[in-house]
Amino acid sequence: MQNHRGAGGWRARRPLAVAARAVSLAIGIGVASAAGAAPKTDVVVLENGDRITGEIKSLEHNRLRYSTSHMGTIYIEWDKIRRIETNQYLLLERSDGVRYYGQLLPSEVDAELKVRREGDRAADGVPMASIVRAQPIEGGRFVERLEGYVSAGIDYAKASNRGSLDLAGGLSSRTRQRNWSVDGSMSLVDDGADDEIDERWDLQGNVRRLMRDRYFQENFASLARNTELDLNLRTLLGSGYGRYLVQTNTAEWILGGGLAYSRENYTGGETFNSLEAVLTTEFSVFHYDFPETDIVGGLAVLPSLTKSGRYRAEGDLRAKYEFVEDLYFEFRLYGSYDSQPPTDDVEQTDYGFVTSLGYSF
Repeated sequence: MQNHRGAGGWRARRPLAVAARAVSLAIGIGVASAAGAAPKTDVVVLENGDRITGEIKSLEHNRLRYSTSHMGTIYIEWDKIRRIETNQYLLLERSDGVRYYGQLLPSEVDAELKVRREGDRAADGVPMASIVRAQPIEGGRFVERLEGYVSAGIDYAKASNRGSLDLAGGLSSRTRQRNWSVDGSMSLVDDGADDEIDERWDLQGNVRRLMRDRYFQENFASLARNTELDLNLRTLLGSGYGRYLVQTNTAEWILGGGLAYSRENYTGGETFNSLEAVLTTEFSVFHYDFPETDIVGGLAVLPSLTKSGRYRAEGDLRAKYEFVEDLYFEFRLYGSYDSQPPTDDVEQTDYGFVTSLGYSF
């Protein structure tokens, strides 16, 4: 189900071919990633002494993603592991933001990883409970280091002859000093009137350079369109700094700020350029007991520095329930607000609620 408020604005028929190609590409990358697995020579020793041979894929949200030859990809709770043996080069990150990069050395202590940071002679014993993220960096093809997701939702009400199609997808990857992500979403709503379609879509990308003490520097860009608000296209380019205020195996909280340049084109042909401040906050909460749940939210407030009194806000809240491995059901609530739209006949707010099914890889 999806709700909109707006002035009607310019509407046009749009083919879904572009969206279908994007989803197909993301699925194809996921399949290629699974098909090109590296040799499985890592060993995980559980608390009860069981040994599992496989390949470490990643550690995030208190779960080790582990690929095996006979059981496929499995997820092991991090606090249920006694020891790890691997020849891979790993990037490890502690809850206080300290990062290690290198191969693990044999450790005689349970629940501890012995690792030597690049450039150090001595190896450090790092308690496994302090590690919130781990990922192999060197080796393997580029496509094997990608993570991503795709989701789709369809709603239809016969009484009003109103239907909607919602698509979303994203890719991300991480290196020793940086991580990047690209995320996109599209919502097409047929209100049953003259075969007209309302459009809302956005494409966002960012590159984050990791720094000491959980700080980071970020460059970002986005494209957005919303016919409910008469917005043909908004282009945004910016840069800023941020910090992880909370970073544990069950929650994360980020604050950030920066500057951005935006160019907006509206239905009537008006074009507006502005310099904006950018204030952002993001949070994530993870729950692992059935049903496994991730709740992720974000809010961005952009006060204009070139038009006094104007500010925009964009909010997004998602709840994801995984019911089968890598398959999930998602609720999403989003909203947009503009305190001073460029033209008088444009609505200030737009919001919606989306349900969809998704797949992560």
